[in-house]
Amino acid sequence: MYKKYDENMVLPPIPYNSPTLPYEKPELGVNYWIQDDLFPAKKAVELANKCYNKKKWKLGSPYTKELWPGMRSKNALSKSDLQFVEDWAKSQVNKANFWVAELDSVVVDSNTAILVGAEEGEARPHVDNRKLCRYGAVLYLSQNPPAYSGTSFYRLKYGNGAAGGNLVQAPYLNLIDALKTNSLPKDAWYEDVAIENKFNRLILFKGNIAHSASGYFGNEKRTKRLAITFFWLAED
Repeated sequence: MYKKYDENMVLPPIPYNSPTLPYEKPELGVNYWIQDDLFPAKKAVELANKCYNKKKWKLGSPYTKELWPGMRSKNALSKSDLQFVEDWAKSQVNKANFWVAELDSVVVDSNTAILVGAEEGEARPHVDNRKLCRYGAVLYLSQNPPAYSGTSFYRLKYGNGAAGGNLVQAPYLNLIDALKTNSLPKDAWYEDVAIENKFNRLILFKGNIAHSASGYFGNEKRTKRLAITFFWLAED
């Protein structure tokens, strides 16, 4: 768990000549958007059951060398349900078109069920590669989940405790580009804002803001954290 950032904290300045990121405060309706009760309750339960009952799953960490945790399965929503989600998301950010990146070298797991247990993963702050994603979204589908298992936004934490930024902007594509480093210490982040996990809640956010699943839970298939993820490109 990451230390919570508080505006009242007295912190030192960022060390001289350190790489930096711009900072954009996570704010509802500005860089993230939430819709509760996205689908009718009965339909949401049916969607969750459809995911749990899927036969084909790809395994991630700790079962394979993949960096992502748990297991995932494609085509979680039907075309009509996916269109419903996309239409809502586009209306929030005033975009006419969304599309999913198609590259031979990378598989973009959009409209994908993600199932992760307590022992299979942990919060991992990151930004979505700008070449692959402008807006990300997560539909929470675990019934009665622990509140602190939704989505958190983060900002850099320097070795001396100084608070830094959270945003990757052009011309950079990801944190490696922006910070000119291949990796960051595990404690290189403050948690800035945490969004509660609620069944049938959709959160949409700018993919270039540092974020992560807040945490995972459960040990059996139907008790683990179930969510559907979306990654969309759009005109800037």
